[in-house]
Amino acid sequence: MHILTDFAHLEPATSPNSFNAIQLPGLRQDYLGKDQLGAPVFLVADEGEPVYRPVVQHRHLSAAFSMLCSLNVDGAEVVGKFALIRFEGNELELHELFIRCVWAAIADLPASAETPAIEARVNRLLGLFRALARPAGREISGLWAELFCIVASGDVPVAVDRWHTDNSDTFDFSWGQGRLEVKSTVGAFRIHDFSLDQLQPPVGGFGYVASLVLKAANGGAGVLDLAKKVEVQLNGDLRLQAKLWAQVVQSLGADFSEALDRRFDTELAAKQLVLYRMEDVPSVPPPLDARVSYVRFRTDLSSVHSSFGERGIAALRNLF
Repeated sequence: MHILTDFAHLEPATSPNSFNAIQLPGLRQDYLGKDQLGAPVFLVADEGEPVYRPVVQHRHLSAAFSMLCSLNVDGAEVVGKFALIRFEGNELELHELFIRCVWAAIADLPASAETPAIEARVNRLLGLFRALARPAGREISGLWAELFCIVASGDVPVAVDRWHTDNSDTFDFSWGQGRLEVKSTVGAFRIHDFSLDQLQPPVGGFGYVASLVLKAANGGAGVLDLAKKVEVQLNGDLRLQAKLWAQVVQSLGADFSEALDRRFDTELAAKQLVLYRMEDVPSVPPPLDARVSYVRFRTDLSSVHSSFGERGIAALRNLF
């Protein structure tokens, strides 16, 4: 994403409404600049009549609408009315994620977007960035493993399209008559936690479990590294790009600095990936008592034979 390189070379703003900026790709006249503290700020062209909207203020994101601004773009002055979507905070490690996420959210705005349309995108972004103020709903290794499976799949756009949008969904990937659940562990043994529902394939369909044994490695890949590999293979599909970065943000949680720093060995992950049919996985019988509605258990797959044999990556690719 060349806009990240161009952004890095921008000088900070000289005043609250005067920015050094680069024009974003596309037909719209939108820009990315730096505020006076060096943080990223998107300037989204607002083509409608001025409409009052209160300033939106959040821990990591703020937005102001119908702002008259002056921009220096490659030495040329641009003056216009913009919505300003600004990163708030001192966490430099979030700048790249902010830029990727906001750019994906606004890239498909209509050519003549007015304040309400821009405000709707801002509200969507607020919902995402609120997740960075809450505890993560799962281990970062889970997100890493899902991204790794997407990268390793035979068709990345199809895999992202089938990827879940909510971390509370029963399965990580769903399509037609197929379901795929991804499990990861950083332990010495292939031990995973399941809910009973996660081992129930759809009626008349097929269910699979991808099991990964991960090893922490300073020279390995982090979730941002994998996410960027995924984005490159989405071939400019704005909907899938927005879905990708939204899922990454939602999964990080308040300990995002630590989560972004965690790296795992990709070569080992590829060697250790095993794909099972759900029927291969040792399970427990459904409860006979109707008052029991949710069952979770732990299963050791270390000695369990897969119906696919040793063809972990190859078998995974055939699913997509």
